[in-house]
Amino acid sequence: MTKDQLSEKLDHLDPGSTLTVPEEVLAHMFDVVALSYNSHAALRHIADFALEHRCTFSFHEREGAVPCFQKDDVF
Repeated sequence: MTKDQLSEKLDHLDPGSTLTVPEEVLAHMFDVVALSYNSHAALRHIADFALEHRCTFSFHEREGAVPCFQKDDVF
């Protein structure tokens, strides 16, 4: 998946719905070795990218969860 494809998917999400993206796919997309709390700049960049598409990004590395985008339910 590319950033353009992710953008399209995020733009077409229904309000309140979520999209999970495997950690390694996001890392490749945003040119980082791995997502972690040590890569604050990369996580901030992904969160900003999500906001551009009216979504919230969450990643809970310690809990082993898959990175997730949730579409804001207010337009």
